[in-house]
Amino acid sequence: MNIFKNKQFDLAFSLIILSYLASFAVSFFLLRSVTRDNNVKVTNILATRIYEEINNELSLPIYVGLTMSNDLFMIDRLQKEDQFSDEDNVAAFRAYLSRIKKGFGYEAAFVVSEKSHNYYTFKGLNKVIDVENDPHDIWYKIFVDKDIRYDLDVDVNEAKNNDWTVFFNTRIEDGNGNLMGTCGVGVQMDNLQELFYNIEHKYNVKINLVDEKGLVQVDVDEINIENAVLEGLDLSKHDAEEYSIEYDGNGFYITKFVENLGWYLVIRSTDDYSGTSYSILFISFLVLLVVLLLVLTIAIYLMMRNNTKLVKASTEDRLTGLMNRNAYEIYIGQVKDKIVKNTTYISIDVNGLKAVNDTLGHLAGDELICGAAQCIQSYFGSKGQCYRIGGDEFAVIIPSEEYDSKMLCEEFHKIVCQWKTTYVKELSVSMGVAKSTDYGVVSMKKLIEFADVAMYREKEIYYKNNSKQR
Repeated sequence: MNIFKNKQFDLAFSLIILSYLASFAVSFFLLRSVTRDNNVKVTNILATRIYEEINNELSLPIYVGLTMSNDLFMIDRLQKEDQFSDEDNVAAFRAYLSRIKKGFGYEAAFVVSEKSHNYYTFKGLNKVIDVENDPHDIWYKIFVDKDIRYDLDVDVNEAKNNDWTVFFNTRIEDGNGNLMGTCGVGVQMDNLQELFYNIEHKYNVKINLVDEKGLVQVDVDEINIENAVLEGLDLSKHDAEEYSIEYDGNGFYITKFVENLGWYLVIRSTDDYSGTSYSILFISFLVLLVVLLLVLTIAIYLMMRNNTKLVKASTEDRLTGLMNRNAYEIYIGQVKDKIVKNTTYISIDVNGLKAVNDTLGHLAGDELICGAAQCIQSYFGSKGQCYRIGGDEFAVIIPSEEYDSKMLCEEFHKIVCQWKTTYVKELSVSMGVAKSTDYGVVSMKKLIEFADVAMYREKEIYYKNNSKQR
């Protein structure tokens, strides 16, 4: 008997085929929906990680320049420049700038006097700025006329073989706001190109930094620097928290304004995240329904696991290991206007961080921040969620009201007082506690305000007491 002529077999086979096709169609549309959502999340996370790597690298020269501009030696020397001989001034600035170069490894460290227009470097007196007759010196007038604290300028370094350099120009003013000159450091383009090259190969993307006109400022390909213009970009957003994401037939473009730099980060990718999943689905369809379901299950599982890791990376503070501001804002954005019950909010701020940064350096300041985070995690980690929401600002949200506010403060301060390292001998924090039961009907937004007020009240007492001691 030929089973292919059996009507029951034909009916069963037809039902299997139809069920298989229906299963494939459902799986295909389900996968497409999941993949689209996943694409948006992965794209945002990818952009955030690239942004953080670049912003962290380029933030340090800004901080160095700002520190130089506030240096009392620098201001005093420029004020009294005409009281010393040219040789004394050159020797003093050369020694000062040599320490900057040696300490941070920058190829350019400079000071320009508004009074004499002398351009000092760690090699000595490089030149006298002449904005009227030397086209290369026009940068000084442009920067001064902007009347801003600092600015980035891509230019050739005349003191070093005319190599492309990103100069971090910083304004120097006396106590009355009068212009004394400019100072700053220069980062060789080679170093930034190496950073960009590593990031591009790590994430399989193309990245640029461009100005508000789309003119390329930093690129792995040197021919594009200050020459190529990227067309069709959305450069209208100046909100440092927003990304502009556009998809086309070849991939996607991500544009983000980098507030610290005043430039835009442009990320371009030709990756098609959905292609692999659809290929697996199609191949599995040609083999067996069972294989299809198995591969689909594994693919979805791997994507979800990978997405979970990436989401975790985007919500974890790199320095302290606590949850970061991104995670905090996501949660607070959902509940800030809602009435909260059974909730304790704690606001914590490190005392004296600026003094540590100014006297011991930013690495010691980071150590102080990490120490505060360790104490917070040690005491509050088992009680609720711990966040680092700013430079030295922390928040703890406890889904409970069983803890006494005074007890929390006393016990936590005891832990803080015990912390110290070889370099930083003392850790002090101010904290404010707000419990929802203390205020009756209260929103999360108001609870945060109450905790902040209590924290600032304690901070005022701390600085008042320290002022009296001095």
